[in-house]
Amino acid sequence: MAADSDLQILFNQGREAYYKGNIELARQLLGQVLVQNPKHFETRAILASINANYKKDDASLRKQYAAVTIPKFDVTEASLSESLQALAIMASDASGGKVKGNFIVRNPELGKMPVTLSMTNVPMDELLRYLAEMSRARLTWDKHAVVFNGIAD
Repeated sequence: MAADSDLQILFNQGREAYYKGNIELARQLLGQVLVQNPKHFETRAILASINANYKKDDASLRKQYAAVTIPKFDVTEASLSESLQALAIMASDASGGKVKGNFIVRNPELGKMPVTLSMTNVPMDELLRYLAEMSRARLTWDKHAVVFNGIAD
């Protein structure tokens, strides 16, 4: 009986991580549930959704963004969406038009989160990490875009 209770706790943690946008943690926790109970229907359904909608982090885009240094990034109480639009323009300017910022904000409320950040000579991938922290979001590096997922706790 205790094993069933532990399995349910693990499932609940995995499901919660999924709904909060922490996809990698959800994959890990729900994968542990499947090891213990391969027929757990709800776990299989959530993992199927994850596999259909989210890819594992793609390092090639991260490397491309890491190679672009933004000379000056300064926003005060700008929304996350506005900050990302500004960063996309700055990235294009800093790379001579070679790098375009491709960002997806999955939750409209997340896009409205206010951000205040002032930095100089920072790699673009680091700026994205800071913007995610400031807006309490989780980053996922897809093949063609950086995805900002649900508000994190």
